[in-house]
Amino acid sequence: MTPSGNRLLFDTPPLLHSAKADRLDVLGDLISGLDAVTTRAVVDEVGSKHAEARAAVLNASWISVVNTDSLELLKAFGAWSERLGATHGYNVGETTLCAYAEVNGGTLVLDDLAARRVAERHGLAVRGTVGLIADACRRGRRTVTNASVLVDDLPATGMRLPFPRGGFESWAREKRLLG
Repeated sequence: MTPSGNRLLFDTPPLLHSAKADRLDVLGDLISGLDAVTTRAVVDEVGSKHAEARAAVLNASWISVVNTDSLELLKAFGAWSERLGATHGYNVGETTLCAYAEVNGGTLVLDDLAARRVAERHGLAVRGTVGLIADACRRGRRTVTNASVLVDDLPATGMRLPFPRGGFESWAREKRLLG
């Protein structure tokens, strides 16, 4: 699935791991021309895992932190909280993003497989971080070789990938993500 519309809604992992790899600017460049947003809950999750990454996200000019306290969003949050099991701080970032997407549209950038499945089952557009990088290659924003270097930097930050180091291109071609 390719991004729906021009708005991308970023969850914690792509922001956290890109910032930890000192590649947050590269992530922003990959999506140049698209509207990128996240929520305060996601920023707080990033900060709970890595304070410097939180500061980097807040200072990144390419992404905005959206307001999620309207009545309409709070109602949607309640429904998504049940769907995703957001309890005691768990899944709150994903829940705010799903509520925002339901109300305002856009493509969720989620890597958590369970959350992705729930979001898709309820009609939301979803893309994973590596799929987003493959999309950038297809649009000519990055070469596959350049994207592979970026992707190979991410596991050192703790990010799990669906392929081994050096496997981005073959994985993306197998999934028919490169065109």
